[in-house]
Amino acid sequence: GKAIYLHDLDYDPERRYQLELHAVKVRLYREQQAALRQHIDRRLLEKEAAKRNITIEEFIAMINEQAEEKARVLEADKESLFQEFVKKIQRDFPSFSQRTAAVSPPGLAPPGGSSPLLEEVKNKVVAMKQTAARMETKESFLQGLRAQSHIDILLERPPLFRLDLAADDDDPWRGEKDAAITLLTYVDFQCPYCKKANATLKDLLAKRKEGIRVVARHFPLSSHPDAAPAAQAAACAGDQGRYWDYHDLLFENQQELDASSLGKYAAQLGLDVVQFECCLESGNRKEAVEKDMAEATRAGINGVPAMVINGYWVSGSPAITYLEEVIADMEKGKVP
Repeated sequence: GKAIYLHDLDYDPERRYQLELHAVKVRLYREQQAALRQHIDRRLLEKEAAKRNITIEEFIAMINEQAEEKARVLEADKESLFQEFVKKIQRDFPSFSQRTAAVSPPGLAPPGGSSPLLEEVKNKVVAMKQTAARMETKESFLQGLRAQSHIDILLERPPLFRLDLAADDDDPWRGEKDAAITLLTYVDFQCPYCKKANATLKDLLAKRKEGIRVVARHFPLSSHPDAAPAAQAAACAGDQGRYWDYHDLLFENQQELDASSLGKYAAQLGLDVVQFECCLESGNRKEAVEKDMAEATRAGINGVPAMVINGYWVSGSPAITYLEEVIADMEKGKVP
């Protein structure tokens, strides 16, 4: 008979467990890092309080009062904050803005008017901005204390896990085409953590502007029945040059990914709906989605979200600070 070896299998359980172990190490590192920073900040506050001959409780109360003062000032800017919020929604979620432009929700006043519901929305916007202002004030104060101190953090990030995965020329991408850093992402449009990861990557691209390229691949989970058709629909939209618009639209409408909704989103983006429907019904893009999944599975990936940065796996839905840390190390030529 013919001998069958482990390397002949499409599925490598050893690699999968190696990835799971690495994910645990990274989670532990992130928790240790957060606890360490919290402890350092506490020590810095104690030291500064002692300089001022007050207790740390009194010092924290003083910082909180300064934060509250900055938050209270925002109450006078309610209207401008609301308009800023509306513009951000229109910029970040253009599809939502298009759907609601001609429809005034019950209780909302016409332009220039007012209503109890509209005032409630404005108050919530102000409250949200106040919360952010409090956090920024406190963080700014702590950053000042950190800058005045010599702090060496010796906690080391676990080395990244190398995977034999790289972007192809025909993969959809956004960012800088020839960037030195490529983030290869595997997504499931029904996965809430993938939605969170997508928002993080958009923030990263907005912050960095250049030097980074984000590439998308699909990994629809069997537990999400609408994920595979949604992935194929995104690929069909990509055939008309609108992959990323459709991609973001699917995440915006994560709870509505049935067949009729997929066609509705294509029309909303102004795609050739007949061409889109033919592409989807023919199953022409099904093979491409399955290829994405097969390659990821062979590499050891068995869940999403999953990111591969220049060939190194990043587990889960990492915070933007962790991604920046990894990217900075890569740009400095450090071995991850």
